Amino acid sequence: MTEVRAVITQQEGTVSCNFEEVEAYIKDLLKEYDGAIFTEESKGYAKKELAKLRAEKKELNDNLRDAKKKYMAPWDTFEPNVKELINLFDEPITLIDGQVKAFEEDRIAQKKALIEAIYTELVGDLADIIPLERIYNPKWENATTKEKAIREEVLAQATAARIALDTIRGMRSDAESKALDVYKQTLSLPEAISCINAYEAQKAEILRKEQERQREEELERIRREEREKLEAERKALEEREAQRRAAEEALEEQRRQLEAEKQAAVEHARETGAQEVIESLTPDTEEDTQLYEYRVALSKKGKEAFEMYLDSVGIDWEMI
Repeated sequence: MTEVRAVITQQEGTVSCNFEEVEAYIKDLLKEYDGAIFTEESKGYAKKELAKLRAEKKELNDNLRDAKKKYMAPWDTFEPNVKELINLFDEPITLIDGQVKAFEEDRIAQKKALIEAIYTELVGDLADIIPLERIYNPKWENATTKEKAIREEVLAQATAARIALDTIRGMRSDAESKALDVYKQTLSLPEAISCINAYEAQKAEILRKEQERQREEELERIRREEREKLEAERKALEEREAQRRAAEEALEEQRRQLEAEKQAAVEHARETGAQEVIESLTPDTEEDTQLYEYRVALSKKGKEAFEMYLDSVGIDWEMI
């Protein structure tokens, strides 16, 4: 079919106006109103002049609109005919465009299937870490993007994820699970490591405070035991001192009783004239004497009582 092109012939229209003459008239007319001041008495005149100016302005504007309408009349007749010709192209364009879009949709569907196959092959067990929609690049669907380029990008993502997981797990932190969640959300290893570091720092601070608390408790326990030990020693010392005083008092009481008994016996002997009783209580100085040595542990009061007793029965003694 011989191609036929639309040939549009146009003659430039001419529109003229006595611009200079009209402009001079308007300027002269308006000069009359420069600095005009109207009063209550001249209000009627002012209204007439205002109506006159508005009428002349409207007349000029109406003339312009009428001139434009006449000037555009050939175009207003010409344009619908041209648009009708243009609309004739729409039907074949729509038909061909629909088929082209169908071809493109089929190509994209095949490309998406290829992308999913590559993803499944290279990502494998990392699907829950890097789901396809997280790493999907729309440019992979372009006809110009080759399979090799897609493989390289997916493999790079999978490799980075495996390195990140090994790094996170290698830190052997109690915050591993939380760090993995952070990585799943951001696919950022630095952010996951920051999560672990923050946890470990907090954990170290808690441990430090706990150790400090335990040290304080241990020091308090030692101080408490020391106080209890000193208190026990004090009580034991007081008890021993009480026992010593009780023993001394008992000995003193015994000495007094012996002394009283001796005195009572002597007095009784004197009263009854029983010389033999007195002699039995008094050592016989004419008998042969021998030296005996004793080692006796006594308190000060006990010593005094013992010496008094020796003197009372007439025994010679000396302290060595």
